[in-house]
Amino acid sequence: MMFERTRKQLTIFFGSILGIVIILITAFFYLVLQETLQHNEIQKLDDLKNKMSQQWEHRIEEQIKGKRTMEHEIKNVEWIFLLSDELIVWVSPDGKTQVSPSRYTEMSNRLFNLSQRNEMKSERGERFYVEEGGEKQTFLVSSQILKDAGGGCWMAIDISSNVSLLHTIRLILLLSTLVLLSIAIWLAYFFAGKAMVPIKKSYYRQVEFTTNASHELRTPLSVIHSSVELLEESKDTLPEFEQHILDSLQDEVKRMIRLVESLLTLARSDSKTLNIKLEKINLGQVSYQMFQAIQPLALAKGIILNLDSPLLEKEFVLIQGNVDQLKQLIYILLDNAIKYTPPGGQVTITYGVKQNGRTMLQIADTGIGIPKDELERIFERFYRVDKARSRELGGAGLGLSIAADILSNHRAYIHVTSEEGKGSIFEIEFNA
Repeated sequence: MMFERTRKQLTIFFGSILGIVIILITAFFYLVLQETLQHNEIQKLDDLKNKMSQQWEHRIEEQIKGKRTMEHEIKNVEWIFLLSDELIVWVSPDGKTQVSPSRYTEMSNRLFNLSQRNEMKSERGERFYVEEGGEKQTFLVSSQILKDAGGGCWMAIDISSNVSLLHTIRLILLLSTLVLLSIAIWLAYFFAGKAMVPIKKSYYRQVEFTTNASHELRTPLSVIHSSVELLEESKDTLPEFEQHILDSLQDEVKRMIRLVESLLTLARSDSKTLNIKLEKINLGQVSYQMFQAIQPLALAKGIILNLDSPLLEKEFVLIQGNVDQLKQLIYILLDNAIKYTPPGGQVTITYGVKQNGRTMLQIADTGIGIPKDELERIFERFYRVDKARSRELGGAGLGLSIAADILSNHRAYIHVTSEEGKGSIFEIEFNA
């Protein structure tokens, strides 16, 4: 589960990088193509303007050379210089309007109306959209004043093919990007799996070592513990200094046994050798049993332990879980709460069903609290907020790690809120 989660995180990370690169390359290619087509459209419009200017200049030259008689009316323009997708409306100096022959009837009428209103258009062209024969057409329209009092002309070029091309390429690029993103995500997932192989091997070797070491340590620790208990029987015959050493030795042996048991539990959980059998259990009853079991520890430290739920309610709070693991979970949380609550403080157990229908177990204390910047790390192995105090109280930093594994086995979530000097609240929410 842990490796799969890490693999997914790596996949998201590398997939995002590849995805961003693919999207940037695709967008860059599309923008370059769009800019190129628009540049060609403007260039074509400029060429059309130049051709019209040359026609007028040619007329002036002919008049100057006497090849054309000076007349009050300028003769019609011969539009042979126009391409099939170009059209012009020219208003001559004497006010006569001439329209180039074209298959674009609707656009010709638009240009004619512009010329009658003398509505000038941008030199770089403005886009016009018209429908003719049920087909949508796009034109780039511009206007200019001809030199030497040549009047004004309004011109348009058909750019429908460019618009259609851009639309097709945009669709192709979109589909290609989706395909490439899918491939990138698959490759990211594949290579993340490859990268996890040596990590998995190292991890399982560590788990195997921890399991074997814990097993091997249990026997000599049991022997030492038995020997210390044997010496306890004749403790009164020993000098005071040796009695003090014996007490310290007994405390350290017990601490080592708890540490080895915790390591073994975590190792078994990591190696998935723990067979957790889930069944319908009574959370209220389990909470009450642990309340009674840990009450002497609370009393010895001068802490008030409360069970903030009616005794009868426990009959109705049922969840799917493992009794032994839940007892261990509650014990860990209560033991921590009592350890870090000063004498005279309170620890409260609350359970019940929330408004969202989920079962809740809450353990609150009035202890020293946890700094906000430490909250995210309290479930890490061997992590202790106050290392000196934890060592003094016999903590190894494994209790909450075991609690996190138990929560994972029960598909439960825990939310921790804390304020320094005021206490902490550990709230568990069960899915079932």
